[in-house]
Amino acid sequence: MIEPDRKAVLAALPELSSVILSPSFAVLTTDHECWTCVAATSVSALWVPSFVERFDDDEELSVADAAVLRFVESINLPAAQHISAAAPWMLMATTKGSGTRYLVNRCQACGAIQGDFHLFGVDGPFGLVTLEKQGTEHINVRYVDCPIEAVAGIAQATWIDQISARNLQPQ
Repeated sequence: MIEPDRKAVLAALPELSSVILSPSFAVLTTDHECWTCVAATSVSALWVPSFVERFDDDEELSVADAAVLRFVESINLPAAQHISAAAPWMLMATTKGSGTRYLVNRCQACGAIQGDFHLFGVDGPFGLVTLEKQGTEHINVRYVDCPIEAVAGIAQATWIDQISARNLQPQ
């Protein structure tokens, strides 16, 4: 597969000027085909059930709805330790396409970065078209009872609500 166009990647980057705070989070994991070596690899995303968004001017916005964090530039240590245990293929790296350092997935076979632009793209494993076709049952949800504080963008979509409904059902 051809690496995404740099201008398209930069245009898709969110403004990352806010801190996202949530009392808990989940690591969502699914299998995906590496865009470099075509091997099956695990990829993960971070889900929050609700959050407070703190802006540069110290204003805060409380949001009761779930979201997925994107382009995570920094994260508090306790949450990072839980993420490393649940998804050791996730680590901080600078991508060529964006020039931004953020929490990325790496292919377990070849080490290639599976960037957020690709993973959350329309046809990516966490993309709208993919999840409308497949549903969310193939996504493993590992709930983490630990506060998370991250400098990140957020994404909200109907499939995220499906994860919320599934996560809130008794086990």
